[in-house]
Amino acid sequence: MSDELIIELIKTNKEDKAFRVLYKHFPMIRKMIISKGGKMEDAEDVFQEALIILYKKVRYTEFNLTSKLSTYLYSICRFLWKDILIKNGRQDFSDMIDTNEDNQETGWAEMKEQESALSISEKIINELGNRCKELLILFYMEAMKLKDIASRMGYSSENTAKNQKYKCLESAKKRLKELKYLG
Repeated sequence: MSDELIIELIKTNKEDKAFRVLYKHFPMIRKMIISKGGKMEDAEDVFQEALIILYKKVRYTEFNLTSKLSTYLYSICRFLWKDILIKNGRQDFSDMIDTNEDNQETGWAEMKEQESALSISEKIINELGNRCKELLILFYMEAMKLKDIASRMGYSSENTAKNQKYKCLESAKKRLKELKYLG
């Protein structure tokens, strides 16, 4: 089954079917965790947590897969395990890096970059105010048409809703530029 189909299954509330397919990657995760001092139960817990993270990313964000899904899932598991090891004081992160894992490192860097961008976007949207936030969520997250947004939010026409969306986006872009200069 293709990565795109798995993601589509999660988006359409058929995650059970998607997860059954994703479980074929569990042996790879189990091997990695056991080789880094974990037990079978640790591997199961980490894999379950990684599936929850993947589910939330796909369902509640503008998820854009930039690597193979197996690489993405492996990276989540590696860094969940790394966090557990560090929290328990069992080993430092340098022990988790293998020289032949460049793809996983790249996947993790991309994931962290996406997370950072998502965090900044969320901060900016929250700063815009409730009306802009609601409008942008309805348009981008719920894929609602502008005429339906106009009706729901009490705008006089579809064009008014379109203009408001434009103003909200312009405010967001302006704030993003400000943050880039501050950061």
